[in-house]
Amino acid sequence: MTLPPPGPSAPIADLDKLRAEVGRYFTIYETRISPVSVLFLVNVNASTLEANFGRLAHALWSERFIAQIRLEGGEHVIEVVRRPDRKPWSGGVNLVMLALTIVTTVFAGAFLWVAYNGGSSFRTSDLLWGAVFFAAPLLAILGLHELAHYFMARRHHVEASMPFFLPMPPPFVIFGTFGAFISLREPITDKKALMDIGVAGPIAGFLVAIPVTIAGLFLSLHSPVLPLTNCGPVFLSVPYGGTLFGASAVWYALSLFFPLGMTNLNPLAVAGWVGLLITSINLLPAGQLDGGHVFRALLGKRSVWLSLTVVVILIALGFFYPGWFIFAFLVLLLGVRHPPPLNDISPLDTTRKLVGVAAGLILIGGFSLVPIAQPTGDFSTPTKATAVGPWDSYATQANISFPITNQDLVSHGFVLFVNMTPSPGLGANATETYFANMTQCSFTFSGASEACASARANWPTVDLVSPMATVAGGGARVLVTLTFEDRIPQALNGTITVYEICQGVQHLQNGSPQEVSFSYEPPPL
Repeated sequence: MTLPPPGPSAPIADLDKLRAEVGRYFTIYETRISPVSVLFLVNVNASTLEANFGRLAHALWSERFIAQIRLEGGEHVIEVVRRPDRKPWSGGVNLVMLALTIVTTVFAGAFLWVAYNGGSSFRTSDLLWGAVFFAAPLLAILGLHELAHYFMARRHHVEASMPFFLPMPPPFVIFGTFGAFISLREPITDKKALMDIGVAGPIAGFLVAIPVTIAGLFLSLHSPVLPLTNCGPVFLSVPYGGTLFGASAVWYALSLFFPLGMTNLNPLAVAGWVGLLITSINLLPAGQLDGGHVFRALLGKRSVWLSLTVVVILIALGFFYPGWFIFAFLVLLLGVRHPPPLNDISPLDTTRKLVGVAAGLILIGGFSLVPIAQPTGDFSTPTKATAVGPWDSYATQANISFPITNQDLVSHGFVLFVNMTPSPGLGANATETYFANMTQCSFTFSGASEACASARANWPTVDLVSPMATVAGGGARVLVTLTFEDRIPQALNGTITVYEICQGVQHLQNGSPQEVSFSYEPPPL
């Protein structure tokens, strides 16, 4: 929400009319004229100050003036400035931006729907499902959020625009929107109105996001189970497979009723997640954000220190999630000093203070330290494997073992490529003979044994390929053992290259192939 600036020129020509209007509500004992305004020093009754000034402010606004009351040196001063001219508000821009946002969120939802169902290509029917399960609920959360601001502003007789939706097509923002806002066309009268208007949107959005999230989590219980070989689709150069959504405190509490783990989220759950996050971000105590209004009403001038503290916290969090650097800059850009209401003297009542505290809890509860991330593919292997074999027969009988540790948060599938070279090197015919005599080739993953997926002689080497190894996330490890036997005794050197199967699709940050070397010596004669 944005507030209009005061007028630039003093309303001297209307001095008598202004004195008469102010005198209807307050006793004037001195009048001063400044270069840009007229100041009336008045006597006030604390019990009627709020109501009388509210009437005066609305009356002068209709006469194209803005009035503000404040304390200066123990005296109550009402300052009146001329209201700036403004063009009449037209809803055409709002409708165009809404239409564009519908288009961008429908496409965003369609992309999420394809990924949710394990598809790899886009179909026209995906637009319908994207609209139903993502665009419609997300726009409902954003729209009701802004309409709550609008109707609360009208209740306090503050002129406001209809919502402006902010379209942002994928791939720039995978959700298709930056949110929405309304523009306040006149200053807010007092702290109570400031609190009511500021907090109405977040509470409305939060109350809608909660059931949307619950419904989405319920549907996610019945989500398609995608194999690890499904790396997700890529649209507009953005991979949609395996996207991680950071859990806020509210999300975590709701998910306790739905034991999902790192499961495949229905787009409806994603819409609820986005709604919770946007509601929280809007409550950051900055300038014209909702939190700027709420905490200015709650803390008065001291809210500037809260805003500066939040900037420092966001900068620190930016080292974990770079997006917070942008929001720290946004807070500074919007300003850490929120303009005061026209009446900054009348205090808030206890109920509104409690509502302000509740808004702070929504900010904290919906906040996620790392809101969104792609799998990193981070895994580790030793540089050298252990190669052992029985010494009771004169043949090649090798067990080559090493662990794969998955340091990512999600499960990954791995494929192993083995390249062996007989030492000393054999000729082409000898290599073919050695390969033909291989009686066993298998990979064992934590006790489960499977045959090599393929094996071929490619003089002067022998290449082996493993079946897929599944390793759970969160630091889980699997012990890999390559077993092969050959009737011909032969010393071997080789490398085992470990590939994360989705590296080529998801462009995993740390999923580059890793090599493990090994050496095998047959038993002596």
